[in-house]
Amino acid sequence: MRVLQKNDHIADYTVDYLIKQSEFNGAYKVTEDGTGTARFMKFFDREAMPENMFIADGIAREIALGKKVRHDHVLSPVDSGEIQIEGHFYQYLITDFFHGELLQDLIARGGPLPLETARQLMDGILQGLAHLHGMGLSHNDLTPRNILLEETGAERFTPRIIDLGHLSERVGGSPSFPVTDLNLLYTAPEALNGMFGPAADVFSAAAVFYTMLTGKAPWDCDLTGIDSYADRKRKVKLARKEPLDTETLVKAGADENLVNVICGALGFEQRLSLDDFTAGLGGKPVAARPAGQAKNPSEKDAPRKEQDPAAATKAQVEIKKAEGGGFSDVAGMEALKAELTNRVIWVLRDREKAEKYRLTPPNGMILYGPPGCGKTFFAQKFAEETHFNFVLVNGSDLGSIYLHGTQGKIADLFREAEKKAPTILCFDEFDSFVPSRSSQAAEHRPEEVNEFLGQLNNCAQRGIFVIGTTNRIDLIDPAVLRKGRMDLHVGIPAPDEKTRAQIFRIHLRNRPVADDIDYDALARETENYAASDIAFITNEAAMMAALADELIGQNHLLNAIRSNKSSLDNGERRKRIGF
Repeated sequence: MRVLQKNDHIADYTVDYLIKQSEFNGAYKVTEDGTGTARFMKFFDREAMPENMFIADGIAREIALGKKVRHDHVLSPVDSGEIQIEGHFYQYLITDFFHGELLQDLIARGGPLPLETARQLMDGILQGLAHLHGMGLSHNDLTPRNILLEETGAERFTPRIIDLGHLSERVGGSPSFPVTDLNLLYTAPEALNGMFGPAADVFSAAAVFYTMLTGKAPWDCDLTGIDSYADRKRKVKLARKEPLDTETLVKAGADENLVNVICGALGFEQRLSLDDFTAGLGGKPVAARPAGQAKNPSEKDAPRKEQDPAAATKAQVEIKKAEGGGFSDVAGMEALKAELTNRVIWVLRDREKAEKYRLTPPNGMILYGPPGCGKTFFAQKFAEETHFNFVLVNGSDLGSIYLHGTQGKIADLFREAEKKAPTILCFDEFDSFVPSRSSQAAEHRPEEVNEFLGQLNNCAQRGIFVIGTTNRIDLIDPAVLRKGRMDLHVGIPAPDEKTRAQIFRIHLRNRPVADDIDYDALARETENYAASDIAFITNEAAMMAALADELIGQNHLLNAIRSNKSSLDNGERRKRIGF
């Protein structure tokens, strides 16, 4: 995709030249007008890109999630926006521009790297990954082609993780991005089956480290000319049935402990955590364990995938009583709180009266709306209002690399909920659990969606109330949304002006504040801001005040607002250019 030419102007930037392009986006070197600063710009064709490359409100995933990233070892955004060119809409992402080369090109040019160089680069890469994981994000496409090296001295480089196009907040659910462009030689075994997340990033990082030391990917095989994604997966899986070549690691200078570290991070059934990988890289002793799948595992230690998944199908969640302030902690939404209290909560609480009037408790409720508007928070406060047992379930809680393992964990979770009834089960990012079976997202997990459908039938009679939160209700399988399963569909909108004022009050409560704060004025300045935006703004203002050793005042808050755009900006105020 090439749309821009040299000297074209995009917002505050002038195009210098095209770096690379793909079907849906182009990468350009640009110059910031006024300052002359070199920048890197990724330019997205909004109307040509598939829908799963966007999050809610039509913002490209790489832009929406990438704006959260701020780290020396991740290529971090500095600006973004949307424009219209001759009636066609585009989005752009601006990052710092660094002179350097890709790790892939360095290895292709010079072969395997010296051990200490590889170790230094890997340390920086793991720091960048730790930042992403700490933000609740996984990269999902870590390969030598996505590591940019900035030369900082003789044979010394600063590595930066680039290409955030597969960045995801979901853990363990169906992939919420295109997968056919992935380099499968660096993709974790569970991710080959559609289950991405931080653990899969650790595998990819270890695969990159292996490549640095040996000049080839672990279990390397030639995928050239294989157009079918399914055929490429099959070939990679077949190659991984063989033992990993560790002799080449030893020839590269890796001692026994470093070989253990790499093999442990390349495990299929057990894998080092990111922290243990980092510690092992620094010299901490790591016990030997096989890379890939353990050979001839005993029935006690490791069940065979196809025949005995039961030992791997226990849901790793704790169901306990919801305790807290309930709806009193929720700013605004008075009508919604009253409606749920009158229509749902008392029916769940007062079963005797409900039976007298033959009222059937609802099975479940979908909370949908823009990201950052408090859907999960509202679900927890709803549970506190009922005083029932409660558990928040994320994708990683039910994920399994075992055949039918996730299906078994779903059944186990509902069994535990029934034992501890009354119980509220809240599934965060519900669309990743029950994607429409006609979509690509459900390609690998129709049995899991069917298991959910079965469990949702009549769960109210078992003392279970299910809540699902989602930014994309349109991605959920229609059979889940029908009456008798998820009976109630409740929209959680962006907070109105009165609610925003209350949110500011809540987040400034118990902080050292000045007496000049005008909450109504702050609410007016944050039109179309999410609750999470306001929480971030108050924290930024508090940081400014703390550094200056002052009380938090109106100016601190206004400055924080001006430097942080709304994450819900739907691009209605689009910039236009005339060429």
